[in-house]
Amino acid sequence: MINVAYAISEEKYTFGEECRTSYGIVAYSNVDQDGTKTIIASVRDITSDRDALARLVSDCNRLKLSTVHLNDVVEDFLSE
Repeated sequence: MINVAYAISEEKYTFGEECRTSYGIVAYSNVDQDGTKTIIASVRDITSDRDALARLVSDCNRLKLSTVHLNDVVEDFLSE
């Protein structure tokens, strides 16, 4: 069984003089087994609200979300 750990990713976008920070979710596999971080799924550029995304990532980890459902969870998050 693959153990998944979710984390927040951060990207900065620059459009002319305007700079924007956006956050996404990254899923790592088997971090607790060997300490390496292998990205197995990710969704970029979800929101600029880091705190809201941190709550979602916490729920994903607490509920041991399968990466199969990650896109659905993000879609639900965006429709709230």
